[in-house]
Amino acid sequence: MKTRTTTHQRGDGWTCWLLYPLVALAAWAANPQAAAPQGTAAMKAPPAKTIYRIVHLSPSANGPFDINGKGQVAFTEDVGNDRTMARFYDGTTFSNLGTLGGAGSFVNALNDVGQIVGGSNFSLESTDTHAYRWTAQSGMVTLHTPPYNFATSAAFDINKRGQVAGYLPFFGPVFEPLHATRWSPENVPLDLGTLNGPSLAMAINEAGQVAGNTRNATDRGLAFHWTEAGGMVGLGTLGGADSDSVAINGIGHVAGHSATAAGPTHAFLWTPEQGLTDLGPRRTDADSFTVGMNDRDTVVGIIRIVDGPYRAFAWTRQAGMKDLGTFGGRSAYAHDVNQPGQVVGSAETRDGASRAFVWTGAEGLVDLNTRIPRAPSGFVATAARGISDNGAIVADSNAGLVLLVPTAATHVAPTVGPIRRSGGARVDLPLSVSAGFVDADPGETHRATWSWGDGSKDEAGVVAEKNGAGTASGKHVYRAAGLYTVTLTVTDSSGQSATVHRSVAVCGPGAYVSGEGSFISPPGAVKGNRNQSGPATFAFLSEQQADGRRAQGKAFLRFGVAHLRFDSKRFDSVTAGGARIAYRGGGTVNGAGSYQFTLTAQAAADTADGKQRLHMRIWHLDAATNREVVDYDNQGGPNGQDGVGLRYSSQRATTSNATGSGMLTWE
Repeated sequence: MKTRTTTHQRGDGWTCWLLYPLVALAAWAANPQAAAPQGTAAMKAPPAKTIYRIVHLSPSANGPFDINGKGQVAFTEDVGNDRTMARFYDGTTFSNLGTLGGAGSFVNALNDVGQIVGGSNFSLESTDTHAYRWTAQSGMVTLHTPPYNFATSAAFDINKRGQVAGYLPFFGPVFEPLHATRWSPENVPLDLGTLNGPSLAMAINEAGQVAGNTRNATDRGLAFHWTEAGGMVGLGTLGGADSDSVAINGIGHVAGHSATAAGPTHAFLWTPEQGLTDLGPRRTDADSFTVGMNDRDTVVGIIRIVDGPYRAFAWTRQAGMKDLGTFGGRSAYAHDVNQPGQVVGSAETRDGASRAFVWTGAEGLVDLNTRIPRAPSGFVATAARGISDNGAIVADSNAGLVLLVPTAATHVAPTVGPIRRSGGARVDLPLSVSAGFVDADPGETHRATWSWGDGSKDEAGVVAEKNGAGTASGKHVYRAAGLYTVTLTVTDSSGQSATVHRSVAVCGPGAYVSGEGSFISPPGAVKGNRNQSGPATFAFLSEQQADGRRAQGKAFLRFGVAHLRFDSKRFDSVTAGGARIAYRGGGTVNGAGSYQFTLTAQAAADTADGKQRLHMRIWHLDAATNREVVDYDNQGGPNGQDGVGLRYSSQRATTSNATGSGMLTWE
């Protein structure tokens, strides 16, 4: 997910949102071709509502991405074995960006001419990542400068001129800090310096101005603005200890957030003329975090109310900070804004489910699911994460990462909905699965291929279809308990295909507890990057809790959020009672290290507000001090087993005894 905003230029075919009259003259309604009365303007029909078609990007995207002004997308895909790979969709075809010689890669930014920057492992033996630039002509080229090959460098942003913002190890003694760096289009690095300690260049505009973060005199974070004429200038704070820059726009204004003198964190806008402007909120029990801005100084972000919900906001000079609302639920999150001022994000419904939205001043909050007339059965867009200036939207869905395109097309790949299963998944018993699909070309025929994730051979599915819509189904028998990834690929008769997958918890013959689902990870949950928010997924399974405490049989947990994947290696305790289950144990993050975790899941029957909740907390012990260091906490509290966490959208969570009856079922 994006942790900074690239300033995109206007793309072709961008949508202009217009205010229109709500009341029409009765005579005009009866005869729209009649001339308007003398002295009045002819009234026009309201603009048609924008509708979208679905393009599948990835069934397993997990990490940063970017969308440019043309609607092209660079994204990071989970390819298994704790590896991610950078991908690019140019509007027609997909490209694998490869690596710098190591096991994986990821993307951070994409400009309007199709150049991509990010990070990649440079050898199979090292976990360090080096900054790269990728073009279709030259492929992936390192931006890392010798001799510190073992150190990490990063490229966070790129403008249309090909200038790149990031950081390199300081060109001096090995243990000097990292320095903010701007690379030329010819990949020549320029050290931007530092004010005190390490510095990071996070965002760059078309003029080559840079916004980033360094350290202040008290060794706290400090936002900075850099120009060729003025060098690095610290932006100060809103009276508190630290500040962070997130975005820079085309006129050199910087948006971010800062601690205030009263304690909360507030979003800010910085200009050379006015310095830092506190954007609010006015209430004293809330923080606000910036996630993006455009060239009109529209700043969007998230309000976090203490002991309460999260809300999406858009700030303008004319209206100040505006709460964008919800779909009847408590929380909402803004993720991006484009140059025309469309804001995208996710908002809760009355039952706590997450829905992708687009917001404009003219229409307000719109559920994008109401604007996809040809969606396959069961498809739900849960969070809109990025928007192009031409109106294309990158969204998370229950069928993977998708691109919602506001133009019709034929001769395109089919669209596949989420994989559904019938009944429980038990060892040695057939598991039935199915998914719906639609095709813009009703004359196409389709075939389905199922991959079961247990080492068995792929199998052809059964397809039932008519007039461009249908269902693909399959059956499989698993021989061992565990968490498996079931994958479906639907291919049309012209050779174009779409792929979806889902986790399945397969249980043994005894009692078990299992769950699969997703939720929106809030700002501050990933402790290494408090700006980051976005979708997180989870799956858990434990069997035979005979003594009500320890897992006597097998137990598994898999949890993932951008750039952080946790896999359990041991369970110290599993407690289940009524509508609540709590896990505690240890495992790895991204395939390495020694980490501890707690997970608490509650069904609606066990919560005060009648909503299901999930609290995930991951931490490790510092080798030098032996003190606890929190790596992830979606609540932020010190106790990982208090059962109070974030509401989530669960695909399935059940408990059962040997006869198949259950104490709790979440669907």
